[in-house]
Amino acid sequence: MMKRRTLLSATAVAASAMVLPVALSQTNAYPNRPIKMIVPYAPGISPDIVARLIGNKLSIALGQPVIIDNRPGAGGMIGAEFAAAAPGDGYNLFFTVKGVMAIAPHLYPNARYNALKDFKAISQILVVPHIITATPNAPYNNLKEMVEYAKKNSGKINYASAGVGSQPHVALEAWAKRTGIKLNHIPYKSNPGPDVMSGVVDIYLEASASAIPSIQSGKIKALAVSGNDRIPTLPNLPTVTEFGANLDPNGVIGNSWHGIYTPASTPDEIVNKLNTEIVKIVNMPDIQARLRFLGLTPTGTNAAALASGAASDYAYWGALIKELGITVE
Repeated sequence: MMKRRTLLSATAVAASAMVLPVALSQTNAYPNRPIKMIVPYAPGISPDIVARLIGNKLSIALGQPVIIDNRPGAGGMIGAEFAAAAPGDGYNLFFTVKGVMAIAPHLYPNARYNALKDFKAISQILVVPHIITATPNAPYNNLKEMVEYAKKNSGKINYASAGVGSQPHVALEAWAKRTGIKLNHIPYKSNPGPDVMSGVVDIYLEASASAIPSIQSGKIKALAVSGNDRIPTLPNLPTVTEFGANLDPNGVIGNSWHGIYTPASTPDEIVNKLNTEIVKIVNMPDIQARLRFLGLTPTGTNAAALASGAASDYAYWGALIKELGITVE
């Protein structure tokens, strides 16, 4: 009996020793085919712009194409559900934002993804302020004038968002409540920028990356920027907190972040490899310069920092949405 047990034990050890090199060889061979980067928004808006910027560099670093897969709709939920169900093999990355991971889940309790359990964090890429933009012919030129106009013309200002539960939606609802005005929400599945330019919709809380070029060309007006700090590219644009100190301290409502995740079943070795390469990319001088020109603050964190920060945001926005009474109709 002792000999039989010894033989079985030795066989198990030998089998384990065989499995380990195979697993390591698979990880070491990664990647050996194209990688898909899922973006839950339409082409041309901030997350897509940055995803393509990072994706191009990651293609070079890993020696494989990184293909951007745009899956917009439902405030980013469609893309999130698709990403959560994807194989955890390192060939499916999810380039997402605070709104998708910390805001929308509170409005869609039956969503087919769990923001805290279905993904592994890889790295936060940056922090992004948002700019309240307006159609060029709007009868107001800054946030103060917009609030005054809204109080005299209740319900006459329409605002666009990337969908119910997106950050532009909830942030503008929060600011409307705190300034005592009424705004009409028009959710979009595609980029609402062209409709703001043409006057179909009055205002939009747009990420700085996509807003700045249109502001500089005069296609839209800039009324205020989120957070406490002005954007160096637009030094004359006041912040939301300059209008009201309690509206957006430290950008808790108006600022967002971009981060890269992967399905939860992805091996840690692959996550670590991706984090190493992505952090290198974020710290490249040309990437730093490009992101800062767009009003963005590069971060390039480790995986744990993104995971803990997202969990904190998840709790904060759950409370805020309950305070505002926002529901999905």
